[in-house]
Amino acid sequence: MMSNRIAVEFVRHVLQSNPHADNFGDIYDAMSRAACSRSFYNLGHEELAQAGVSFSLLAINNLERLVTDVQHSMQKDN
Repeated sequence: MMSNRIAVEFVRHVLQSNPHADNFGDIYDAMSRAACSRSFYNLGHEELAQAGVSFSLLAINNLERLVTDVQHSMQKDN
């Protein structure tokens, strides 16, 4: 699955900013906080959804897959 660059960068930003978040629930919460505070390039929930980061329960599987893909990518980088 090829994800939007902004979506990948957002997840990477959240993972790097929250190294203690070690399960999807914690990561989801950290992503939601980042969207609420617009801490990533001033993007909120609506803009992130347009970039492929939907917080909807209907899209939770896609979000979890994106997080897993980014985690694997980051592991390869190390």
